[in-house]
Amino acid sequence: MRGAEPECPQPAATAAKGSGIYPGWYAVGLGFLLQLFASGPIYYSYGNYSAAFEQEFQAPRTVINFAYSLVVLIGALGSAPVGWLADRWPIRRLALIGVVGTAVGLALVGATTAMWQIVLLFGTLIATADIFIGNVTSNYLISHWFERRRGLALGLSIIGASVAAMVFPPLSSALIDMAGWRATFAIYGLAMLLLIGPIWLFATVPPTMPERERKPQSAFPVGRKVMGFRALGAIPAFWIISACCGTMIGVNGAMMISLVPYAIGRGFTSLEGATLVSMVGGGALAGKLAFGLVADRVDLRWAQRLGLLLMAAAMVLLIAEGGYATLACAAIIFGLGLGGMMPVWAALVSHIFGLASCGSALGGTRAAMTPLAMGGPMLAECSILGSPPETFQAPSSVRADADQGAAEGLALEHAREFPRQLVQRHLAPGDPRQVPRLPVAGQVLPDAFAHRP
Repeated sequence: MRGAEPECPQPAATAAKGSGIYPGWYAVGLGFLLQLFASGPIYYSYGNYSAAFEQEFQAPRTVINFAYSLVVLIGALGSAPVGWLADRWPIRRLALIGVVGTAVGLALVGATTAMWQIVLLFGTLIATADIFIGNVTSNYLISHWFERRRGLALGLSIIGASVAAMVFPPLSSALIDMAGWRATFAIYGLAMLLLIGPIWLFATVPPTMPERERKPQSAFPVGRKVMGFRALGAIPAFWIISACCGTMIGVNGAMMISLVPYAIGRGFTSLEGATLVSMVGGGALAGKLAFGLVADRVDLRWAQRLGLLLMAAAMVLLIAEGGYATLACAAIIFGLGLGGMMPVWAALVSHIFGLASCGSALGGTRAAMTPLAMGGPMLAECSILGSPPETFQAPSSVRADADQGAAEGLALEHAREFPRQLVQRHLAPGDPRQVPRLPVAGQVLPDAFAHRP
C-alpha cells in the first residue's frame, strides 16, 4: 500500500511554516518534464522515425503506422491499471519504472534489424512504460500537492506536452540527419535516464494536503478510502466526466482531419486551411493556462461546461455563413475549449473522487474515453475518404495527454509547414528551388489527403 511508505520530502516542513519555495512547485516542474519526455520522443517524433523506417526496411506505411496506433491505443487503455497502481504504490516507483522501461525500449529500437521488431517494441515495452510517466502519473503527483491552486499547477505541467510538440519534431529531424535514426534512439534513451535524479528527489507526495494549499471548504466530498473500479463505475460522475472529455477529444480528432478539406470546400486555399489548424493549437495552448486559472476560482463543473460550450459555439460558427475571419474565430474558440479540458479533467477527478482514489479515477476515466476519443477521427476519415480506411492511423491529437496530451500537438506541427507552403505558392512546378516537405508526427494528414487535388 502506498500509505505504508512515507513520501513527504524534507522541504515539506519548510512549506508548512510558509517560508521558502513551496515544494509542490518542484512537483510541477517534474510533471512538466515527464509530459515533455513522455510525448516528445514517442509521439511527436514518430513522423521523423517513420520516414527512416520506410527507407531502412522498405516497410509499407500501414505497418509503420500500426506501431504508432498501438502506442496510442495501449496508452489509453493502459492508463486504468497504472492509475490503480498509483493509489497503492509509491509514485516514485511508478515513474522510475516508466523512465527506465522507456529508455531500454528506445535503446533496443536502435538495435533492431527488422520492422516487426520495431512494431513489437513500440506496441509492448515502449507503449506500456510510457504510461508510467504520462499524464496520469504527473496529474496524480501534482493533485496531492495542490488544492487551492490546483488548476494553475496542472495547467503549467500539461504545457510540457505542448512544448514537446514544438521542440521534438525539428530536433529529431536534425538528429537523424546528423547521426542517423539508430543513434537518435540511443540519445533519447540516455536522455530519459537523466530524469532519474529529479524523480528520486521530487516524485513524492505529502501524507496530507499542506496547510498553505488547503481550502477552508471543499465543493465536493473528498473520499478517504481507496475505491476500486467497480465502486468508481457506480458513481454517475465517473461516466459523465468520461463521456464529456471523450467527446471533446473525439471531436478534436475529427476536426484535425477534416478542417483543411472543409476550408478548401469553402473556397479557401490549403495554406489558409492549415492556418486554421494552427489557430486551434494556439487556442488550446492558451486554454490550458486560462482554464487552469479559472478552475481555481469557480465551480469546476461550470468550468467543464464552459469548455463544452466554447467548442459547441465554435462548431456553430464553422457551419455559419461567413468569411475567413469567422472561421478563424471559430478555430481559436474551439482551441480554448479543448485546451481547458486537461487541467479541468484532472482537477475535477481529484475533487470528486478524492485523493485516495485519484489515480484509479484518472486512469479509469482516461481508459473509458477511448471509444469516443478514437471514434471521432475514424468517422471523420470515413466521411472524407468515402469508405472505411484499410488501416486506421491514430492521429497524435487522439492522445489526451495527453498527452500527451497534448491535443494541440498536431496543430502545432502544421505550423512548421507554413514557411514551405508560402514559398511553394510563388514557385512554378519543377522549379529547382522547391522546398522539401517536413515529416509530421504520425503522417496522418499527408497520407489521408494525398489523393486530393
